[in-house]
Parts: sequence; C-alpha cells; structure tokens
Amino acid sequence: MDDLLRAAGLDRARSIEEACRLVAAARGKPLEVVEGDLGPGVTGLWLAFPERDLVLVDARQTLPGPHRDHVVARERVDGGGALRPGPAPGPVPAGCRDEHDDPAEQRVERLASELMISIASHGSSAARLTSLELYR
Repeated sequence: MDDLLRAAGLDRARSIEEACRLVAAARGKPLEVVEGDLGPGVTGLWLAFPERDLVLVDARQTLPGPHRDHVVARERVDGGGALRPGPAPGPVPAGCRDEHDDPAEQRVERLASELMISIASHGSSAARLTSLELYR
C-alpha cells in the first residue's frame, strides 16, 4: 500500500465509510458524501470548505456498490490535499481532470484501487478474490 494511504491510516479501513471517517479525523473536520447532478462525464467531485469536506457523487452515472465506493475512494485520494490535514482556504475542487493519460490522474486511480483492494482484503476470502478480479 502507498505510504500516503498508510500515513492517513487507511490501511486499517474495512469499508469506504470507515475510510471517510479516518480521513475526516485526520483532516480535523467532517466529511459528507452526498449525491448530486454533476453533468455529463463527471462521476465524482471533492470540495474542501474550511468547516467541512464534501464528496459529491453523481448517482445517475455511478453504479451502486463497488463502483460508487471506488468513485468516493478516488475523490478522497485525489491530489489537492484530500489526505492532508488542515483547513482549506475556501471551496476548492480537488481537480476536474478527465485526461486518463495524465500521470497525476493515473496515480489517483492507482491509489483509489489500492484503497479498495485494502478494504476488500479485510473481508472474507470470497470478497478478496472478487476485489482482486475487479482490479486486475
């Protein structure tokens, strides 16, 4: 697991909800995951406010279960300070990249996949195998 994820304690998370609680504790402010209409092609968005963080998930474009959890994980590990403690100066979108050949985008996707595999590894053998198959 990546050191950034381990440093945030995410290697202990057993669910995406627990991962969100750990990130909220590390950042010292609440984190809410809410559904909203983000427009074509945008499945998730992280916003940092001085008093709270928001992860917006577009339910129309996101399948329930593992896909939605991956979108939340992806927004939590996105650049822009999602795993760094401290207040943000104002509403700050972490990023609106859709360039899948961008190295920063690839790193964020890799970190989100590592987090999802780590979460699944705390479950049953069947869950671990299913997770590894998804991220193969």
